Amino acid sequence: MKKNSPKKKKIKIINSIIGGKAFKSELFIKNTRLLLLIVLYAFIYVSNRYIVRQERNHIRDLKSEVVDMRYQLLTRQSELSEESRQSNIEEQITKNNSKLKAATNPPFFIKK
Repeated sequence: MKKNSPKKKKIKIINSIIGGKAFKSELFIKNTRLLLLIVLYAFIYVSNRYIVRQERNHIRDLKSEVVDMRYQLLTRQSELSEESRQSNIEEQITKNNSKLKAATNPPFFIKK
């Protein structure tokens, strides 16, 4: 008979929880505020974790975008330095049949 009593106690506890008797007990009523506070903290914890996860994903996306923009910057800088070389400028002038010519006299500075 002692072996059946723990099973009966478990069944009684489960029935009291499902039936709602556990929520009417004195222990539950006394600690209602504490339980509500625990539930509130659980909601805050879950929402905060969700927000942090979203921010991490956003930061990761921005970092990858920064890397892409750096590569684009380096590409543009190399293209600009290639186009602004004197030999390329002279070549463009001759291709377009412009009246511009390279200076034959060296530059001079005017002193005060």
